[in-house]
Amino acid sequence: MLQNEIRTQKLVIGIFSILLTVVLIIIAGVEAKRTTETKPVIEVSGINKRCVSCHTERGIAVKAIDQWKESQHAIKNIGCIDCHKAEQGDFDAFYCPDSDILVGKHPTPKDCAECHKQQVEEFAQSKHAHQFWVIKNDDRSIFEPTIATRNGCEQCHNISIVWPDQSVGECDACHPKHTFSRAVARQPETCGECHIGPDHPHIEIYLESKHGNIFRAKEKQMDLSYSSKDLKKIPIEVPTCTTCHMDGNETQPSTHNVSARLAWESQAAWSYRTVWLQDKLGDWKVKRGRMESICKSCHSPDFVEVYFLTADLVNLQYNEIRRSFVYWVKKLQKNGLIKELEANGKKYSDIVLNGWDEEPEYLMYHAWHHEGRRFRHGAIMMGADYTQWHGIWELQNDLVELIRWAAERGDPEAKKWVNSTHPSKFMPYAIYDIPGNAWGINALSNKVQFLYVNYKDYWDRVYQNVKYAYEKGLLSEEQWQLWLKRYNNKEHYLGTKYNVDSVYAYYQQLNAIDTKAMNEQVVNMQLPGKPFYEPGFGFMVEDNKAKSKDMVRRKEELNNNRQGTTTGGSVK
Repeated sequence: MLQNEIRTQKLVIGIFSILLTVVLIIIAGVEAKRTTETKPVIEVSGINKRCVSCHTERGIAVKAIDQWKESQHAIKNIGCIDCHKAEQGDFDAFYCPDSDILVGKHPTPKDCAECHKQQVEEFAQSKHAHQFWVIKNDDRSIFEPTIATRNGCEQCHNISIVWPDQSVGECDACHPKHTFSRAVARQPETCGECHIGPDHPHIEIYLESKHGNIFRAKEKQMDLSYSSKDLKKIPIEVPTCTTCHMDGNETQPSTHNVSARLAWESQAAWSYRTVWLQDKLGDWKVKRGRMESICKSCHSPDFVEVYFLTADLVNLQYNEIRRSFVYWVKKLQKNGLIKELEANGKKYSDIVLNGWDEEPEYLMYHAWHHEGRRFRHGAIMMGADYTQWHGIWELQNDLVELIRWAAERGDPEAKKWVNSTHPSKFMPYAIYDIPGNAWGINALSNKVQFLYVNYKDYWDRVYQNVKYAYEKGLLSEEQWQLWLKRYNNKEHYLGTKYNVDSVYAYYQQLNAIDTKAMNEQVVNMQLPGKPFYEPGFGFMVEDNKAKSKDMVRRKEELNNNRQGTTTGGSVK
């Protein structure tokens, strides 16, 4: 028996010894690989060597050299002078101090195009490169001091800079000097440098979405430095901004034209189907097809199509809300209640677009530039809170405030609106809708919608509006057929055909228990201690009787002090 135990122990020890040896061999192999792996040898010669040596010796922009050494440029022996070369007469040409080297201070897309011709041409045809508002918008020219725009709007919109050499754009707005890293360009926060804030909170919308949520959870596991030029499968499991707008997949080539996949001009005062470079990029349906083919890399076709159709109807709905703003602002201008800014025969505030010195203009500007964009962009980019509370809720509030302003100044129609107690007054515009959503069937959510519960012809009216948009070319044939499929079976997609009364009753019971607890713990409570302030009485320091006695006593003390006595007759 003892011999068997010893034999077993030896066997176990032997097995563990083998396993330990294997582990040690693996560790040694990994460590050996680490020690034998070396960074690429960066050879610096000729003029480039002079540049690097001088900058290093003088301690000038040394980090830029370190960054360059990490770049693909350095690996491919593309050095300083290859990008910074200049000729006499160039707008940015200068001699480095104490040297005879003529260099260009600002490499432009014209320089980049020597190696990256396709990317530069694609960028130059995008809306990134043509943000002409910088030279024409009144908010910049009259409402803000110019110095505020230098590091403000110009810092971001410099991506569309028009250089003296007539090239357009700033490549290092996305690809940082001097690494020109693809990984940094793909990082969502790179786009978020500009696509942020109250007027276009795209980075916030992205981080709110399931896309951003998953990216944050797995960011450290993702290598964003990949190439997407060869119609390859998307190598990361969740998209960043560039995945949808620029990178390619099995069906789509990558592009630097961020307009190539956009079906709406949804940043504008009105939402309209894009016609940007339609002769080269195709119409909005072609552009939407490109975007959908990227989305379908991860999502089912049905989900993608229903989601985009719903977002498209949001854009159309925004137009009808804006139409109400235009109606009221033009009416108030005609009646003389609001006026345009004017000097030397030139008007400085388009009443339909902007204006800042009167409340209706202010509200209308925000309803487009802030709330209206958030409503539309949140719907397109899966940002529920930006569609709802930062979007439509505040957009509706702007409209209500505008009409109230008109009523306070005597407009009869506005006064009638304010005095109305009918709930439908909050939607004085045509309605778009779709039965259900892309997420599933909710058998309870449509039982309380005011308009179609109280208006038997609700869906008939909506049908006419959607059909009209389709006939005007704002919805595709496929979208119209998809909408009709849901319309003809709306009781299913709305969930109204399903009996869930027992579930509803169950949650009603739970809610009743909750409500009872709230009433007992809060609503019906009345604290016994007296308040320190009561309306109509002011600050309550003491009760009235005590207060009266105290006042008499203090008055007597004051009189006695003046006479040099106290109530007791002794001198103080």
